[in-house]
Amino acid sequence: MLTPLDINKKEFHRSFRGYNCEEVDEFLEQILRDYGQVYRENQEMREKNQRLSEELERYAHLEQTLKDALVMAQQAADEMRQNAQREAELKLREAENKAREILNQARAQAEKVERYQRDLEASTRAFKMRLRFLLKAQLELLEDQVEAEAAATADRQGETLREPGPGEEEITDCELDPCRQEQV
Repeated sequence: MLTPLDINKKEFHRSFRGYNCEEVDEFLEQILRDYGQVYRENQEMREKNQRLSEELERYAHLEQTLKDALVMAQQAADEMRQNAQREAELKLREAENKAREILNQARAQAEKVERYQRDLEASTRAFKMRLRFLLKAQLELLEDQVEAEAAATADRQGETLREPGPGEEEITDCELDPCRQEQV
């Protein structure tokens, strides 16, 4: 590409009947001015284009960095969500296991209390039955003893008793036995 300096240094050979030198020089000066201006604008555009390309590249790099950061943030958020979900599930399982354990302990305690209650009821029935048998046996023993004493007393009195005479009353066994007097 021609530079304004190339145009300025360009020399033409003179020939017989050639172009008018003044017109050519004047035209070349005008071309030099216009071309110099265009050349400077072109250089400025190239520099501007270079700066914009670098800036575009920087923005493209920044965009890629932001995309990577967004992807990493999304992955981190997904991982945190999964961790939170796993932790929630773990805590829920722990709570369920603890609830099951508490229920099992409560059931075992209830069964223990029921067994204890049944044992107490059985012991109470057995105690009442033994007490009833003991009382019956004691009552029978007492009745036997009273009958034996009454018989012994009657035998003793029969020896000392005589036949009632005229005007005397006869004493019966009921009158001698206080227990039989209560029953009569």
